[in-house]
Amino acid sequence: MIYLMAFIISFLFIYLFYFLTVIIQRKKHEKFKKSNQVMYFVKRYKLDINKIDIKQFVNIISVANSLIIAIAFTSTFLVENIFLQLLVGLLVLIPLLLIIYDFIGKYLKRKCK
Repeated sequence: MIYLMAFIISFLFIYLFYFLTVIIQRKKHEKFKKSNQVMYFVKRYKLDINKIDIKQFVNIISVANSLIIAIAFTSTFLVENIFLQLLVGLLVLIPLLLIIYDFIGKYLKRKCK
């Protein structure tokens, strides 16, 4: 139960941060189009950024990043040693990034056709 609460609180906190710094500020959407995350999707999945609804894309990325960080953060609670926590965090973070970004890329590629 404690892990579930830690996950929910961390997810909401991280998403709120994304909401306040990126989603709500439409002026930053143009800067977001040139960010490394967007360039990763454009190069890897050969997406046309002009065909994608940037508001929806920002929301998808924000939810995905919040989910990835919250899962990695919560998984570090499973061990007590600080070095093992770092190792577990990295071992959870990297595959989650690759898997979730792959799902998002395929979804956006299918949607842009």
